[in-house]
Amino acid sequence: MTAARAGGAPQGSGPLDAPGPNNQRRPGRLIDRGRRPRGRIYATLRWGGLLVFAAVVVSLVVSLVWQAAPAFRHSGFNFIFSGTWNPDTEHFGAGVFIVDTLITTGVGLLIAIPVGIATAAALSEFLPRRIGAPLSTCIDLLAAVPSIVVGLWGLLVLIPIFERDVEPFLQKIPLVRHLFGGGDLGSGLLLASVVLAVMMLPTMVALTRTALQGVSVADREAAMALGGTKWQVVRRAVIPGARSGIQAAITLAMGRALGEAIAVSLVIGGGVNMPHSLLATGTTLGSAVVNFFSEATGVQRSAVIGLVVVLLAFTTVTNIGGQLLLRRRGGATGAPDQDTLLPDAEVVPA
Repeated sequence: MTAARAGGAPQGSGPLDAPGPNNQRRPGRLIDRGRRPRGRIYATLRWGGLLVFAAVVVSLVVSLVWQAAPAFRHSGFNFIFSGTWNPDTEHFGAGVFIVDTLITTGVGLLIAIPVGIATAAALSEFLPRRIGAPLSTCIDLLAAVPSIVVGLWGLLVLIPIFERDVEPFLQKIPLVRHLFGGGDLGSGLLLASVVLAVMMLPTMVALTRTALQGVSVADREAAMALGGTKWQVVRRAVIPGARSGIQAAITLAMGRALGEAIAVSLVIGGGVNMPHSLLATGTTLGSAVVNFFSEATGVQRSAVIGLVVVLLAFTTVTNIGGQLLLRRRGGATGAPDQDTLLPDAEVVPA
């Protein structure tokens, strides 16, 4: 009776040892014991790879900071804020390069954001799949184009066009012509911004398209139920619902633009003065490293490596911001309220 009340299981046996049908024992514990050595090997390899990656990153940062330390000791905080870069007098400041980097990146974003969002919306919402799918593949392939190719395209094709047509036209516009003063050189901050916009577009379009496709069907149907047209649904429901993803796309694309060196150095002109207009020549942080490192010695070499440290700090902060926005999108949909979804939509009576 005691064994029957206990269900026929020996005392001290666990659920994995309990007999199954046809008096066969469950193989769970045997399988677990067989897989345990492989699991330990996998865990060891995983943590070993993580430690190697962390060691590489730490050694990279430490070595750069160590080699840039003489420049920081020589110039102090003026290295960040000074606009003077004169190897003859050993006055080195990253201020002018930071300003040029922010200008080219900002103007590039002003060009890339509307074009990228419009292109992503067209591929995701408006174009038929038989047309949108090949176009999406082509745009994704643009991200694999080397930066030197884009830079040569800007040097050989865009500089003559800007010098002959674009810059004279911009100087004739009454309200904004003061932003485009100076001679028609072709190369300059504006052309560098256009090249950066072209390089940012594949990232912008790919991430924005993914964010738009992730908006729930319920939000789309709610907007359609209020009588909204296709354009109203996209403008009032889909794009607001993908807001966090679009912000992450902008942030990551900006990180790509901040660190670009080769393509920008070919089209920006190489001036080392505070810019007076968008047509002026300039030098970004990345292009300064490309132009100055080969001939730098002593303190100047340390100052060029200091520019790398400043650029690394900028790109790191930007990419961390983009990753935080992506995680925020994963935790919250960001969908708009249905009461204000389509305030100007016409309700069709039944």
